[in-house]
Amino acid sequence: MTTLLDDDIRKRVTDPLDSIHQETGDTPFRVFSDWVNLTLAGFSGDEESYQKTLSRYRIDGFDEDAVDRLVNLHAEALGGLVLGLEESKEDILGGVYEHYGLTSDRFGQYFTPGPVSRAMAAMTIPDDGDLREATLDDPLVIGDISGCGSGRLIVDSARQLRTVAPEVAAVFIGYEKDSLCAKMAVINFVLNDIIGYVLLGDALKLKPQKVWSAGTGRMLKGERPVSVLTAEETDWVVSRFFGEEDRNAAEETSQGSLVDFELG
Repeated sequence: MTTLLDDDIRKRVTDPLDSIHQETGDTPFRVFSDWVNLTLAGFSGDEESYQKTLSRYRIDGFDEDAVDRLVNLHAEALGGLVLGLEESKEDILGGVYEHYGLTSDRFGQYFTPGPVSRAMAAMTIPDDGDLREATLDDPLVIGDISGCGSGRLIVDSARQLRTVAPEVAAVFIGYEKDSLCAKMAVINFVLNDIIGYVLLGDALKLKPQKVWSAGTGRMLKGERPVSVLTAEETDWVVSRFFGEEDRNAAEETSQGSLVDFELG
């Protein structure tokens, strides 16, 4: 089921991306992937990855004026995404991914519809005040570890928590085996002001290939909102948030459901 996005909101993102497609001849998947990669590289300060995409444009024969025009179109799509998020409660990024037909039935990619995701978040995080006390040193830990996709369930659960208990400190965890989807989740963490980690890999093995840490608060200290963890930091995240009890939960959880480690 494809996410239903308002056409005007969707086109703020897809019109610039479609223009890139028309000018470069790249497939929608390539254009979308480039956009996600450029956005994440900007958030993390990864100049090497950023320039890698631009270098490919140059190799394909585009002069500097054309490259600048393509970069501006990528930036325009990001601006449209930000505005769309401000006006809608939908997962714009995941919706655009679905719009281009980039989900794969073969790999079991099914994005939970927005109304279902919000209902799941409301059921998981009740408004009756039945939440344990949490502090910055001992936060509530909420995650989608069965394949978080673009982070839709996590975003909705974060919004739900802010509605019912905005004072509660929380960390959010996403686990996804598809690289592009994991990057989308990181971007959604940033744009929705979510503090936490996105792990790339098979959650059943708990040996992530890469872990991103996200938090816009670090921007106040002049830092980038996203960083890629070192091997030592990755080991700490796995040890801290995936104890034996949570390992069992990961193995027993069906795809697409929301796992709450420490709600009670």
